[in-house]
Amino acid sequence: MANYLADTTVLIDLFRGDPRASDFIKNGQSVISHVTAAELFEGAINKQHLAKLKRAIDDLTAIPIEAPISTLALNLIQGYFLSNHMEFMDALIAATAMEHNLTLVTANVKHFSFIKRLKLMDWKMGD
Repeated sequence: MANYLADTTVLIDLFRGDPRASDFIKNGQSVISHVTAAELFEGAINKQHLAKLKRAIDDLTAIPIEAPISTLALNLIQGYFLSNHMEFMDALIAATAMEHNLTLVTANVKHFSFIKRLKLMDWKMGD
């Protein structure tokens, strides 16, 4: 069973060949969000790169955006956009972690650290 939700920053390290990211993703304790997959696809530079990204995440478990996640994301935007400039994609990722009781692993801790109920792990620090 997964304990972690890997943010896009972790997968970028995976594609860059970081062995730490490979071990983390392939140990079976982490999943991704459909939002993370979408963010990766948005970074594709051409059709071949997009196909490579798709193949790379095909074996990963990806959590879809379901109604409770989108509702929680809207609540997060309402609560944190004005004070912390929370973006909707980040709200969806945080809501996914919260809804599934997962620890969000990210190198962008500042995007999420103000969310009180979110379990967070700094990918740069490893804890």
